[in-house]
Amino acid sequence: MSGDDRIMVIGSGLGGLTAAVALQRRGKDVVLFEQFDKLLEVGAGITLNSNAITALREIGLDKTAEERGSVLEKFAHRSSGGKLITTWDTGSIGRNLHAPIVGISRPEIQRSLAESLGDAELRFGHKLVGLEQDGSGVTARFENGAEERGAVLIGADGGNSTVRPLFDATPRRYSGYTTWLALSNVENFAPGTHTQWYGNGSIVGSHAVGGGKSYWYASKTAPEGERDPDTKKECLDIFGDWHEPVPEMIRATDNIPRSDIYDLPRRDRWGEGRVTLLGDAAHPMAPALGQGACQAIEDGVILASYLDTDGDVDAALRAYEAKRIERTAPIAKRAGLQGKLMQGDNPAIRFARYASFKFAPEGQVLKSFQKLLTFEG
Repeated sequence: MSGDDRIMVIGSGLGGLTAAVALQRRGKDVVLFEQFDKLLEVGAGITLNSNAITALREIGLDKTAEERGSVLEKFAHRSSGGKLITTWDTGSIGRNLHAPIVGISRPEIQRSLAESLGDAELRFGHKLVGLEQDGSGVTARFENGAEERGAVLIGADGGNSTVRPLFDATPRRYSGYTTWLALSNVENFAPGTHTQWYGNGSIVGSHAVGGGKSYWYASKTAPEGERDPDTKKECLDIFGDWHEPVPEMIRATDNIPRSDIYDLPRRDRWGEGRVTLLGDAAHPMAPALGQGACQAIEDGVILASYLDTDGDVDAALRAYEAKRIERTAPIAKRAGLQGKLMQGDNPAIRFARYASFKFAPEGQVLKSFQKLLTFEG
């Protein structure tokens, strides 16, 4: 790189932190800018699938994730009344890929990444409001009046990205359903198992995340922007008559954030010049495949490898985008279709969902998922 070699990362979510750690491990000068005054413990739990664990191995954090989380060996599908539809041996994927599937709280993996920043600097209270670039670098302007200069700017600022609209006016698409995410102090009723229950146009799922806690999530077909200020009562009204432990998990949870689900169509590029995107800023996707955070982690590791160059920065960023678009676009499309299958509430979709779980050969299902969960750096 020519001129100022500093790399600026906007946002300290999982993708931004991963990129910063990976870049710092390659000897790069990195600064993260976070709009809030501290590292927010947003979100609840996540599933770090085998591809994310393999990517974290690149920066030495795979074992940390395993130790702080909970390894998941099975995936069970049940009706809202508790009837077991089928169970998949998803642990076999982890064994085949030498990278287990791990349930972990999002704040825990976020802290693990932040603790690994090394010499990379994290500056709070810096909300990006604009940027300018020229042939040698990028100038970032912040709401607090500060201006910072670097060779590259990475927008890792989530689905409501400030960076993306500066280059891409494509509107996000509402999926048709909303989701609630929470951590509960109730021990997971089925250790080592990720369980998902299905109703009409609604889903609840849960798995352990380590530390004696469980992560649970729920989703329901709903109009965009619909809100009830009492989300706990809202969840009990919708899911309170489902089979235990669903009502128990809800009753044992105080903070239950709700958010609508969006995605973006495939685009040919994510940035311009010395600016690019990663994670939800680049490719928000439905959560049906558990790949949103996993793909952001992959992005961070891959981007660092492309920026490990003294050559043309613009070309390196466009090459990174091409590689990652080839990987993430099919996954986002598949996640959208899977979400419609799982959330569908008409009889035909309900039958297709039941049949896909009950009668699809397990070996065929696992083979398909193993391909999805294979990370190639």
